[in-house]
Order: sequence, then C-alpha cells, then structure tokens
Amino acid sequence: MACSSRQTNAETLEGFHEVNLASPTTPDLQVGQRSDRPHDLQSCPTPSQSCAPIGCSCPTICHRVGNRVVVPGLEAEFADGHFLSGDDGEECSVLSEGLSRLRSPSVMEVREKGNERLKEELAKAQREAHKMVREANVKQANAEKQLKEALGKIDVLQAEVQALKTLVLSSPTSPVGELPSAGGGGARTPFRKGHSRNKSTSSAIMGTQPDPSATQPIVRECREVDAQLFGEFRAWREEPTLERSCCFLERVYREDIYPCLTFSKSELGSAILEAVEQNALSVEPVGFQPLPVVKASAVECGGPKKCALSGQTKTCKHRIKFGDSSNYYYVSPYCRYRITAVCNFFTYIRYIHQGLVKQQDAEQIFWEVMQLRREMSFAKLGYYKDQL
Repeated sequence: MACSSRQTNAETLEGFHEVNLASPTTPDLQVGQRSDRPHDLQSCPTPSQSCAPIGCSCPTICHRVGNRVVVPGLEAEFADGHFLSGDDGEECSVLSEGLSRLRSPSVMEVREKGNERLKEELAKAQREAHKMVREANVKQANAEKQLKEALGKIDVLQAEVQALKTLVLSSPTSPVGELPSAGGGGARTPFRKGHSRNKSTSSAIMGTQPDPSATQPIVRECREVDAQLFGEFRAWREEPTLERSCCFLERVYREDIYPCLTFSKSELGSAILEAVEQNALSVEPVGFQPLPVVKASAVECGGPKKCALSGQTKTCKHRIKFGDSSNYYYVSPYCRYRITAVCNFFTYIRYIHQGLVKQQDAEQIFWEVMQLRREMSFAKLGYYKDQL
C-alpha cells in the first residue's frame, strides 16, 4: 500500500513528511532495480514513513516488498480472495490434511474392499430371497394339491356316510316292509301246504262271498341261511380280497353285478363298473351341483330329458362323472338306482376288507351282504326307489 500526502488530509497527516514512492531518488526503487537480488523486506526508517490505511483510526507499521506495502496480520485475510482469521486457517489446514488422508492408497484400498463386501452381501441376500420365494411357491403348490385331494376325500366320505345310513335303515334288525308284488303293490296270496279245494266254483254256485277275515292269513318274513353261500362268504371273510377270482365275489358278479350294470350302452356300462371298482365314480344331482368354470373340452352326454345309459327319453335328475374327467352323463332315476345299489355293495365289502366291521359275527354280516344283493336283484328286475 503506498503512503501519500494530500491537501485534503493535511490536518490528519500533520507531522508526517510526504514520501514519493515513484521518485528516482527513493532508496527502495533503487533497491528494486537490482534484478540479481531478491526483494528484501525493509522497515520504514522513521515514523514519518509509517502510514495508516485510509479509514483506520490507529497507525499501522507497513513493510515494503518491492513496490508493494505489506501490513502484518492481513496476509491471511486476503488469501484466496477471502478474509480468514487464524482459527479459520487452522481448520482449513486440518480439513486439507483429512482430505489428503482420505485420498491415500490405504484408505482407497479399504473403500474398495468395503464395496466388494457390500456387493457380496447384496448378492447373497438376493439369492436367499429367491430361495425363499421358490420354497414358498413349492409349499403353495403342495398345499393346493392336498386341498384338492382332501375335497375329493370329503366327497367320497359323504357318499359312504349316505351308504351307511341306507344300510342302517335297511338292516334286518329293523322292520322290513313286504316285497313289492309284480302286480303293482297288491297283496300276495300265500302258499299253503296241503291240498285245498277250489272254492271259486262252489262260491259262484252258492252265491255267497268268503269271509275276508277267515281267508287272510298272518304272514311274516322268514329267512334261512344257504349253506353253500354262507360257506363261500365265510371263506372270503377269513381272507378278504377284492379280486373277482374268489368264489364268493365271482358268484356275486355273475348273479347280481353284471346283470345290474348291463345297459343298452354296453361300453358305458363297462366303464361304470370299472369306476365303481376303483371308487372313482361320482353321482351328483343336476339341479344342486356347484357351478364351476366350464372347460371347453367338457362333454355332457345325454341331457335332462334323455338318459345316456338307456337312450330313452326320461327326466334325468342326476348325472355321473368318472374321476377327474370333465365328461358328464345324465342318467334316469331307474338307472341311477341300479348304479347306487352296486355302489352300496362295494362300499360295504370295502369296509369288511379294511377291517372296519368287527363288532358283528359272521352270520349277521352275511345277512347284511344278502340284503345288499337283494337290492341289486330288485334293481335289475326294474324295482327302484325314486327321490321326490
């Protein structure tokens, strides 16, 4: 900073001599003209050479460096064009040292290792997440499969419960109605031992009617065990099997099952028998079945007014389905009764085969089986019970 004396500041600078820094007689200029010697920091020789900046109330000692005047204590304030105090300079130096330390090779190596470790942990977490999602999908698929199997078992158990109810209601221990007559429900005339005269002629001649109370006998249902049938059944019960080759089941197939499942559509009847043996036949009402999504490949044979087994025009209240197939077949009440009669028989012999029937003796179980055979015989002869 150059110190000069002006006319307007004469009073303020009274006692100081004017110094012309540009004068060739100035010793500092002569010193500055020597290029082979660095600029020396010189102090003003007298107080008259000291000056204060304009606007400062106190005098400040100035130093000259070449043509510049340097004021001590202000060098740090003008560094980088900012005013910095001593504390700020220390903080700046500390930050510079920290920045240089962060840029050191050792710190960069630690940073790279940390990034690699972070990438490895992230990849490991992603693999674990994919594994958990995959396991969850597998568990969901297994649960859906088990649910489907459980629903199928529930349907089978409901059918078996219904069959057991039918067996309980039709067991020999309960009152059994008289067999239906071929004439459509009229009372049968019992067969009496011994010789009896035909009273129709004498009654016509005498013109008198016989007393109904005198001619109506008391009828009770009787039964007797057939030794051959009972022997075959007892041999089968000792070693129960579901094979057709055994004597007991071979007779039942020949006398009851085959005639009961013989329809005009022979191929469909054979398929029904095979499904009954495998316990894979479903019989459901037409008006009360659930409404699933109908597949495009679903085929319904027959219709509500046409039986698929007999081919006749009948009102069909039920339809059948084989296993998981999507094909439905409408059946008339008569054909349905024939199918359910065979199903009831197979359900009971399966219970015997599985050892579920243990509380009864052989003869009582035998009569239960004979009752089921009688239902099949009635069904194949045309007698059936319709659900209203």
